[in-house]
Amino acid sequence: MIPQTITIDPKTSYMKSSILHFALILFFTSSIISCNSQGDRSNNSESDTISLSDDNNQDIGINDGVNDDAGFMEKAAYSGLLEVELGRYAQQNGVNPRVKNFGAMMVRDHTKANDQLKALAAQKNVTLPVSLDQDHIDKANKVKEKKGVEFDKEYMSHMIDMHSEDIDMFRMQSENNNDRILKDFAAKLLPTLMTHQDSARKINDAIK
Repeated sequence: MIPQTITIDPKTSYMKSSILHFALILFFTSSIISCNSQGDRSNNSESDTISLSDDNNQDIGINDGVNDDAGFMEKAAYSGLLEVELGRYAQQNGVNPRVKNFGAMMVRDHTKANDQLKALAAQKNVTLPVSLDQDHIDKANKVKEKKGVEFDKEYMSHMIDMHSEDIDMFRMQSENNNDRILKDFAAKLLPTLMTHQDSARKINDAIK
């Protein structure tokens, strides 16, 4: 039996080799794209998580409660300082004895309240003003520029307005503040402020 000779066509061999080469390239390219796609999805997921976390921090407001408490204490401190300042002036310059006595009550009660507020501020590392700012100096000067009976009227009218603002502020804090210590402080001082306002109205009506 004569052995058959197998002839390999060079063109066919080249085509098979090219097809195999192309298939290998396509396989590795697909693998790389797949890995990059998974990596992008992972990075996007991480970015979404970070973005969501930032949004939550903005919504919650880090230390937002502390900033509100500091604002309340600062406003209360300025109000107390002004009431003590005008109270001393009324004691010395008021004409009506009831006005002088009211001034003395302002000095006594608001000095005590200011000292309590300072103690609370120290516990919370909040710095309170120790003197009047320009806005409150201007308010004091507007009252002090009056003389005699006109001073008595201006002072008592100013005390009614100031205590109305104080009562609104302290009532809101006593009802809504989440800090138990500040909430109790506001609640305890509120009746005193209401007594001051009631006295101021009666004196104001009497000297008109």
